[in-house]
Amino acid sequence: MFNQDLSLAAVGRGLIFLVLLLAAGTIWFVAVEGGYNIVDALYMTVITVSTVGFGEVHDLDPSGRVFVVFLIISGLAVMTYTLGAVGRVIVEGSIERFVGRHRMQRDIEKLRGHYVVCGYGRMGRILCDELQNEGVSFVVIEGDAETVEDLADKGYRVVDGDATEDEVLEKAGIKRAKGLVAVVSRDVDNLYITLSARQMCREENPSLYILSRATDQRAGEKITRAGANRVISPYAIGGMRLVQALLRPAVHDFVDMASQSGGLDLMFEQVAVRDGSSLDGLTLAQSDIRRNYNVMVVGIKTASGKMVFNPGPDAELHGGDVLVALGDKEQLQRLAANVGG
Repeated sequence: MFNQDLSLAAVGRGLIFLVLLLAAGTIWFVAVEGGYNIVDALYMTVITVSTVGFGEVHDLDPSGRVFVVFLIISGLAVMTYTLGAVGRVIVEGSIERFVGRHRMQRDIEKLRGHYVVCGYGRMGRILCDELQNEGVSFVVIEGDAETVEDLADKGYRVVDGDATEDEVLEKAGIKRAKGLVAVVSRDVDNLYITLSARQMCREENPSLYILSRATDQRAGEKITRAGANRVISPYAIGGMRLVQALLRPAVHDFVDMASQSGGLDLMFEQVAVRDGSSLDGLTLAQSDIRRNYNVMVVGIKTASGKMVFNPGPDAELHGGDVLVALGDKEQLQRLAANVGG
C-alpha cells in the first residue's frame, strides 16, 4: 500500500542531500581551488552535478579533477534518489487515487436508500456534516476536483462531475436513493437537476424525495413544477430565524436545542405509523406514548396530508399518519422501531 508520508519524507531527504552537495562543491571551489568567487563556484558545482558540463571557468589541477569526478558521481546518486522519490509520489499517488475511486464507486453501487447531495458549497457542507452526525448514508456530487479530493480524504462518498448530467446522477445511485438534495449555487442548475432526477426515476424509483434550494419564489415555483417535493429558500428561512432570535429569543434557543445535532439527547423526530402496528386505530390517549416512551407528540400529519398541530388526547392515529414528536433520542428511536413504517 502506498505510504504518502514516507515518500514525501524521501523527497525531503533527497532535496537536503542535494543542497548539502551544492554547498560542499561551492565551498571546495572557493576555498581549495582558488580563483573562484561564490557565483563562479556555484556555477561550476551546478553544471558538474547536473552533468551538463558547459566548460570549466578556470583550469583545474589534478586534485580538482579528482574532486569533480567525486562530485559527478555523488550528484548522479543524489539526483537519482531524489527524482525516484518524486516519481513514486506522483505515480503511486495517482495509482492510489485511481484505485480509491474505483473502490468508492463499487461502494456507491452497493448503497440502497441513501441520499444524494448535489453541490458542496456553504449549504452542502452543513448538510453533509449533519447527515454524517446522524449516521445517514449519502453521496456527494461535486464538480471541483480539489474539493472532491478533500471530500474523499474526509471519508465521504463522492462523485466527481456535473450533477445536471444524467450519467453523473446514475453514478451516484439516484435510482436506488431515498432522496436527493439540490443545493448548487444557481437556481437554473437546481432546476435541471430536479427535472433530470425526476425523469430518470419516474419508473424505477418514483418515490424519490427531492428537496431543492431556490433563491426566490419564482424560481421555487418552477423547480416545484419540475418535480421537487419541497423547495427551501435559505434567505426566507434565515430572515424568519433572525426575527425569532430578535423578538422571541427563548423560543429561538429552544428550537435550536431541539432541532440541531450537538450531542444533546432532546430532538424532534418524525415517526410514520405502520399499518397494523400497535398504534393503528388508537387515540393519542389510548396509545400511552407519553407514559411508555416519555415522548411528546406535537403534531400529526395525516395520510391525507393534513397537518394537525398540538393534537388533543382524542386525536386518532391511523396507518400512514406521521407523528411529529419531541423527546429523548433513544426513546424516539425505540418508538420508531416499535410502530414505525
